[in-house]
Amino acid sequence: MQEPEIIGRIAQQSGKKSDEIRALIVEKKRKFSGLLTDSGAAFMVAKDLGIEPGLESMKRLSVSQLRDGMQNVDLLVKAVQVSSPKEFEKNGRRGKLFNLVVADSTGEIRLTVWHDEAEKVQGHVRRGTILLLRNCFVKSFNDRPQLSLGYKGSIELNPKTELFAELPAIERNFMKISSLLPGMNDVSVLGRITRVFPATEFENRQRKGRVMNFVLGDETGTVRAAAWNDVVESVGEIGENKVVEIDGAYTKEGLRGTELHLGWQARISEKDETGMPSASEIARKGAEKAKIVDLKEGSSNVLLAGKIVAVNPGRFFYEVCPKCQGKLQRLEEGILCDKCGEVKEPGIRPVVSVRIDDGSAQISVAAYGKEAEKIFGFGKEELKKRLDNAGREKLLEELQRLAGRKIEAVGKAKVNSFSQELEFGARSVEMK
Repeated sequence: MQEPEIIGRIAQQSGKKSDEIRALIVEKKRKFSGLLTDSGAAFMVAKDLGIEPGLESMKRLSVSQLRDGMQNVDLLVKAVQVSSPKEFEKNGRRGKLFNLVVADSTGEIRLTVWHDEAEKVQGHVRRGTILLLRNCFVKSFNDRPQLSLGYKGSIELNPKTELFAELPAIERNFMKISSLLPGMNDVSVLGRITRVFPATEFENRQRKGRVMNFVLGDETGTVRAAAWNDVVESVGEIGENKVVEIDGAYTKEGLRGTELHLGWQARISEKDETGMPSASEIARKGAEKAKIVDLKEGSSNVLLAGKIVAVNPGRFFYEVCPKCQGKLQRLEEGILCDKCGEVKEPGIRPVVSVRIDDGSAQISVAAYGKEAEKIFGFGKEELKKRLDNAGREKLLEELQRLAGRKIEAVGKAKVNSFSQELEFGARSVEMK
């Protein structure tokens, strides 16, 4: 659309004369120190007068033209970095915000989306998503302009337009875990969560918050990862043995090598299983084969292979919180979870210890949760049913049928504090 045509259109729809429109455009350019083009200034004048430009006019105002104080800004941009949503509380009211970095062919800018619109786009905006933004405002922070969606603002995802060609191509390269090195930023990784540790709270001089450690793996190896603050809940909801896509992470040197950290800019979401090795396959690939006779306390990431000699006596489960899977306390007041409070009906987590022999020596191998279910040959619901109907002694007798079965286990050797014997904690097992 040519300049006279733009002015004529604004004059016609506003009822003002063309000279008045030109004067408003000059004033708008003066207000922003002459950094706006004529078409960009005309676009803003139209918005000020309540005229909604068509989608084709989005190209009239670009990211490079945004300046502190601008109101009613419409833009067509592409998401180049997406953070996890953040909940907050202010003046007794709870809210949610969603931070992104967006760009067009002229540059990039940070965008903050609030409340209902944050809920609307959560889980739908990824790196490369096209965004049509309406009624934004610009405010500087640390001398850099930032974009926020206004009270009456809206976002349209992937609108139909021929203007996509004007937006930058966003390359999204997933890194293999074996390629991660300390000091990397804006890392994208595709992998399977093989283990999740309970979240913990911390407080230091600068701040207080939460952190949850977990292990992520792919066909090339595993990495220790840490989710911080608002990302903790996302990891907890996804849980173990799920394939995930992570964007905006960073790496640093840890006590055991490279660590992957998910800070405020990171985003994690569940993906389909296609092409990703199972948790057992990932654990086996990175483990070192060893004989039982060579094990020492602290030997970790070890693969043992042998035959089951016997199933050791035990409770075969312990009670857990059905929400967070944390351990419970039975008190006079009731059953309590440190994290979730009172629990009416506890859940259970299976546990089993088997004695195995690999020809060099014997050792007791303990497995928990899904790995224990693999040894049992049935799930926790069936386990509870059998214990209720037949009792622990009868179940132990039935489980002796496992004697002679081949088993492979990946885990760590440690000394039992009661028996003072070396035993093996399995994080992954396979029955042969």
